[in-house]
Amino acid sequence: MCAPTYGGNPRNGNNPTGALPNSPLAGRWFSAQFQQLVQNAYPPLP
Repeated sequence: MCAPTYGGNPRNGNNPTGALPNSPLAGRWFSAQFQQLVQNAYPPLP
């Protein structure tokens, strides 16, 4: 469940997914996520 609006279920403590808004279906290119991964890279990318 990667929907940003998914509220969780009893098995995960009713925690939301934390997915980024407007995320595409699994396996599709997602520019916003790529940018986030580059920003969070360790060690930082030049």
